[in-house]
Amino acid sequence: MAEKEYVCAYKYCSHRDKKVKQSEAVKLGKRYYHWDCAVIKQEIKNCVDTYMDYIDDKTKYATVNRIFNNLVFKDKIPTDFILKNIKNSKKYYCDRPVIALYGIRKLFYREIINNYKGGD
Repeated sequence: MAEKEYVCAYKYCSHRDKKVKQSEAVKLGKRYYHWDCAVIKQEIKNCVDTYMDYIDDKTKYATVNRIFNNLVFKDKIPTDFILKNIKNSKKYYCDRPVIALYGIRKLFYREIINNYKGGD
């Protein structure tokens, strides 16, 4: 009997074939994911939850999640860099709008350029 296959539920699944075998799938809630899709989904959720702990307006959750997805998938910024900067900037994010999150992109590119030039 053939093993059951599921379509990966992750919107940003990078696998060519979106199908995942049941034995290889990770189940989160009622949905199935590739193991690496589940990891990145949880890492981004961790970043969003950490940021949401620092701000008062909890209605911005969807916006923050979209911004982090853009930073990770469009701008190719690692989640550990995002999380580190959020934790280091707790005071800054307490009284700034959500749009300030795009500053993480600038910090990341500045760090890459400094490393390339041999700067600090």
